[in-house]
Amino acid sequence: MHRLRRAYGAKIDWVVHEQGAELVACFDDVDRVIVYPEDELKHVNRRDFRKALHQETYDLVVDLQGAMQSALVCKSARKSRGAAVLGPSFQTEGACFMYTATTGIRDRDRHPVVECMDVLRYLKIPTTPVAFPLRFPMPFLGRSLPPSYVVCSLDGARKRDRLAAAFWIETVQRLNVPVVLLGGRDSEDLADEIEDSLLDLPIYNFVHQINLAEQGGVMQAAETVIACDALSVHMAAYLSCPTVALFGSGKSTRMQPFDSLCSVIEGSNVEPEAIVAARDELKELREEVVSF
Repeated sequence: MHRLRRAYGAKIDWVVHEQGAELVACFDDVDRVIVYPEDELKHVNRRDFRKALHQETYDLVVDLQGAMQSALVCKSARKSRGAAVLGPSFQTEGACFMYTATTGIRDRDRHPVVECMDVLRYLKIPTTPVAFPLRFPMPFLGRSLPPSYVVCSLDGARKRDRLAAAFWIETVQRLNVPVVLLGGRDSEDLADEIEDSLLDLPIYNFVHQINLAEQGGVMQAAETVIACDALSVHMAAYLSCPTVALFGSGKSTRMQPFDSLCSVIEGSNVEPEAIVAARDELKELREEVVSF
């Protein structure tokens, strides 16, 4: 989005599902967020969405999800004469039939950022420097945060990806610094168990108390972020916050943040001792960069 805006001096509208709207609104390059309703079968929701989608006439439409649903949205957008609808090489479900062109050659071994930049290469727009201009709001919190703290994001994409309370308790004890707990509804019980087990340590539990964009605000002021879900890892990394990513085996190549200060621990190596060591190493690297 950033490179497209710079190349064309364009206004950019972004269609996104409801759960991602607050996050997308934090991108500097996005002028308008169009929310795709979760209950799309409800007539009033479809009507309101079409009204928002047809509010503008677009000179270029780009699908970066590659699913039939997103392709149909792109196809139905109001476009100027001759406007292209471009889709990604990783399109599925026959979405390619909704595009005027599919960009790039399918290669799922590439990083997702590199795959999406096929659109830029197709349009002959430079792909560097890579930038993710983001500004997250700092939430109003009932407790003042300390000057320095580590964020532990407890969410996992799936239930089996979430780490046990005993694991997090040992990790926090080894860190021995103020820790902020973040996450959604599914991590509430886990956060409460961690907090109740560490009453003598400075724990700030904001799980299911602040929205996704506000979690970004807490992350951008953190010394380090430790997370096992890809969304939190990428949010923190693109805020230039030192990040320790805890991934299942085989995920690191594609899920590691692009060109960032991130340490990946995966599979059987995900242990509290390894996390603390990675955090200390990232802290030293950051201090070296700042001092330089």
